[in-house]
Amino acid sequence: MKLKKLLSAAVASVLTAASAAFTVSALNDGEAAYCFDTSAALTEWQTYGSIEETGFQTSQTTLVSKNGNGSLLVSENVTEETENRFGGMYIDAATLGLDSFQGCTIEMSVLLCENAEGFYDNFSVFSDGMIWLSSSPENLSTSEWTTVSLTIPKDATNTRAGFTIPTFLMHKGDIVYIDDFSVTDPDGNLIANRGDHYAKEITSTEKVSSGTNIVLTVLLVVLILVIVGGIGLIVSSAIKRFS
Repeated sequence: MKLKKLLSAAVASVLTAASAAFTVSALNDGEAAYCFDTSAALTEWQTYGSIEETGFQTSQTTLVSKNGNGSLLVSENVTEETENRFGGMYIDAATLGLDSFQGCTIEMSVLLCENAEGFYDNFSVFSDGMIWLSSSPENLSTSEWTTVSLTIPKDATNTRAGFTIPTFLMHKGDIVYIDDFSVTDPDGNLIANRGDHYAKEITSTEKVSSGTNIVLTVLLVVLILVIVGGIGLIVSSAIKRFS
């Protein structure tokens, strides 16, 4: 009985080590309708409202991204209080081959820029048409991406979806990065990428040299041999002890 327990423990330890070594996480890179890895699909977006009054601007950048090779950077230059306090950027449902966004779920990932704390009080993902709907993040972080989502009711034939101007407070500078703006239809299918996905480029500092790969492989083999040898010694000792 003790021998069986020892063997079971040994097998369990090997399986645990193998599981930890081969666990991977799926990033779903390239699945969003707009990945903002390039500027290829930016012409499909339209602006409205207090754009000039707030100095609202967007640009594609490769400096920061959640997935892929880039994101959309939103900045403002508000020098005085504005009379019109609305506006933002949106896409039409027809652009995505939809009659409307009814029953769809809109999502986007957001990262706050440095020194932009307190300047996203008006920021939200929205849908407009039959009715106005919006969803705002409670807190944004400069170190972790936040997902903001909005589900449009099945009886709301809204034809626009996008995000609002982040703030109307006096501010000059970058405010948020937006990545992976996705649209899921009522049947649970993601709208395909609009041609702006580009896999992240790995810089020379991120690449692992072939020599390093060889060393790591050798170390892994040695580790496996040590584990197997250790198990063999335990089993052999147990057999001698109980035989």
